Amino acid sequence: MSLSRRNIFAFALIYCVLSFNVCVLTSNADDRDTALEILDNWTSIRWGVDNLAWIVYYPEELVDPWVNSEAEKQRLRPEQIEAYRKSFTDELKIGSATTVMLSVQAMGPTPLNIAPLSKNIVLIDSSGNRAAPIAFEKRLDGPMSGLVQGFIFFPLQTDKNFKIALSGLIPGRETMFTFQGSEAKGAITTTTAREDKVSAPQKPPQREVVVKIPNAKPTPPKAPEPPQNAEPDFSTEGEVFQPTMPPAAAQPEPYIDDSFPLDIPLPDEEVPAAAPPMLDERQVLPIYLKAWIDGDTDKMYSILSTESQLKISKELFDKEVMSGSFRNSLRSGYKVSWVDGSARVTVAKKVLFIRTLETKEINFVQEDGSARVSW
Repeated sequence: MSLSRRNIFAFALIYCVLSFNVCVLTSNADDRDTALEILDNWTSIRWGVDNLAWIVYYPEELVDPWVNSEAEKQRLRPEQIEAYRKSFTDELKIGSATTVMLSVQAMGPTPLNIAPLSKNIVLIDSSGNRAAPIAFEKRLDGPMSGLVQGFIFFPLQTDKNFKIALSGLIPGRETMFTFQGSEAKGAITTTTAREDKVSAPQKPPQREVVVKIPNAKPTPPKAPEPPQNAEPDFSTEGEVFQPTMPPAAAQPEPYIDDSFPLDIPLPDEEVPAAAPPMLDERQVLPIYLKAWIDGDTDKMYSILSTESQLKISKELFDKEVMSGSFRNSLRSGYKVSWVDGSARVTVAKKVLFIRTLETKEINFVQEDGSARVSW
């Protein structure tokens, strides 16, 4: 039985579409696998006394495969991809610092304390030089219970042959974190803090231990439930509140007197514009946040009070609201609490496998009978 040209063309078209979809899926899977392989090579896990710690380094080559795989997973548009890429690189200071994430699971009866972190963690390069962190998250610099995670930023290293040394996981000792992606592995040892002052017989080097991480992040034990007075409960599955606009005032129709002769033109009378709706704070906030999610900075700026517009230019305002990860986090949902007429908007920031809450306070003023945002 022979096929007509139309049938042959249809089969060819279906084959091309299926082939294209397979290529796209394969490409996305390749990006995902590449990102996970990079994370595997730059993750190091160590046990301490009643604790487990792991450090992840984020190299620049992680950016493209990670952003591409996340863009497909979240179905981001091209402009959203670029915004996500910028937020990702800015958050991790890619290209301006050597960034690692420290995760500590404290399991002892008393909180673990590795403070002061500025002195207890160092980056050791291939020449043996030690570099202290230039910045880190404060949550790492105090008593730890359950799972605690945070970023640490070291001076930018052009040579990736480095190790991370952390004191405090084992009392009086320094624990080394080495990476498969680094050529400077060396022996993984713990050394006493007073090694330079105490003369003792040299012990044989300990056997190197390399922990092979599967293609999935280790799942640490659940952290204890936060106290009731902690930050508000939040679900990243929540829907973004949709703005509710009051119906616009009806435009009055011009009155036409049919008694006028047809050959006499009607005078051009201007119809007065409807007065802008008077909105309170709870009506203005979802409009403002929806514009923020959409990247509509013109609408956001128009909602600012006159005084705020005099304080900040449109160009500087655009730069401030479009930078950082807060806008991207808004898309996944947010929670609002009101305190004395001010809105506290809480979002869940997710950078790789870290989820933290961030809250911004939005203040309002009354202007011409309607609420305006005070910047």
